[in-house]
Amino acid sequence: MDRTIISTDGAPNPTGPFNQGIRVGNLIFTSGQAGRNRDTGQMGDIGEQTDWALRNIEGILREAGATLGDVVKATVFIKEGTGTGPLNEVWKQRFPEPRPPRSSAFVGRLKNPEMLVEIEVVAVVE
Repeated sequence: MDRTIISTDGAPNPTGPFNQGIRVGNLIFTSGQAGRNRDTGQMGDIGEQTDWALRNIEGILREAGATLGDVVKATVFIKEGTGTGPLNEVWKQRFPEPRPPRSSAFVGRLKNPEMLVEIEVVAVVE
């Protein structure tokens, strides 16, 4: 099976021994993306972090010839005690209909204490 590593300046470089994404056939898998502003390094509230995580994912998908409209599954890790209202509002704005299925897991701690959300997706392209 042919696997192609996806690497782009449109998303932060990985902080460990893994890739931003990988394409296997017509499937694209992204690594989890934090909501960090690529330009300033800042992390905001849950809505801002969701927006930046999706921007980072868009950069990876774009490099592989896909868009958020090609996403067929999303997994979201949310820091416990963080509300999901702003996350859901950004989600509705950024994903076209039909929106992909989503699993959400509330966790006690993400990699960085400032992180409120981390998102990974699977997309399908022709």
